[in-house]
Amino acid sequence: MRRGDVLVLTAAGEIDLSTTPDLSESLAGAIAQRPPTLVVDLTPTTFLACAGLSVLLAAHQLTGDRTRFAVVAGSRASWRPIHLTGVDRLLTVHRRLDDAVAGAAPMVVRTVVADATILVTATGGARAGAAEALTEKLRQASELCRGVVLVDVSACTLPAVDVVGSVRAAFTRDGRDRGGIRVLNADEDLRKALETAGIACCVPAGRGR
Repeated sequence: MRRGDVLVLTAAGEIDLSTTPDLSESLAGAIAQRPPTLVVDLTPTTFLACAGLSVLLAAHQLTGDRTRFAVVAGSRASWRPIHLTGVDRLLTVHRRLDDAVAGAAPMVVRTVVADATILVTATGGARAGAAEALTEKLRQASELCRGVVLVDVSACTLPAVDVVGSVRAAFTRDGRDRGGIRVLNADEDLRKALETAGIACCVPAGRGR
């Protein structure tokens, strides 16, 4: 199924050793089309074995830099094994198909200065170099700001580990914090990662869950 520049491949039923060859073949065919973005929707699956996770990781490697690869795990049967095995740290994983499609747009970072506050906003999808681009913008903000830097990542798909890493890289020098920072985000997993790292997080107005 095509949604603009996004090719969506839907997998249903049980994904185990007996069915992974079919999934692998379907993924190979989709990758051969070289779509800008390939999304695998696992929401209809009722069982996802480690063999299925291995196929997804292999497909991600095959896409390389030419195709953005994402997975939708909108059911407990698909999300639980992905989360428990840590695969969600290696792949871009969404809970809703609409979010995966929306995240296909390349990430854009904009900076707005107002009085003693600098707002850095990241929107769109995470692609190669996205984390580095955010780090550089934040580093510039940390050098200029005499007040608080607000970082709004609520509308981008950058993984939590990259957001945390960018903030740390930009605002920590020689083990010391430089300037105040608040990350605006409504994603529960990212909020937990930020709290664990000791980084202040706020929920944007109207986006609390």
